[in-house]
Amino acid sequence: MIALDYTVLVQIASFLALWFLLTKLLFKPFVALLEEREERTDGVKAEAASLTAEAERLRAEHESAVARARDEGAAVKESIVQEARQTRERLLAEARAQAANMLAAVRDEIQNELRKGRDLAAQEAEGIARQMAEKILGKKVG
Repeated sequence: MIALDYTVLVQIASFLALWFLLTKLLFKPFVALLEEREERTDGVKAEAASLTAEAERLRAEHESAVARARDEGAAVKESIVQEARQTRERLLAEARAQAANMLAAVRDEIQNELRKGRDLAAQEAEGIARQMAEKILGKKVG
């Protein structure tokens, strides 16, 4: 059986004193440290979540800006291409008109030269015919 003597009281008193001392010097500071660490961890997690949300917002904003710039670039490109097509068509029309004018001028010149050539040929033919008639008839025709 357990004998209750003064050593049990000394052990209980020693245990309580040690418990009180360890609680003051070790347990409470350790628990406070754990709570502070938990609070900091929660704060860092919240900050990380906030930064992640901000990064996502900035990424979406960037993608939107890139898409807008791409669309604007495509519109500018299409505008330039359309302007180039119009310029090409205008230049082709001018070149066709100039070619048609030159062709008409050349045709007129050829017609004039042809008329002159026919007139000259007719005059020469008349002269040759007159000479032949004079030689055949032996007298001057005229």
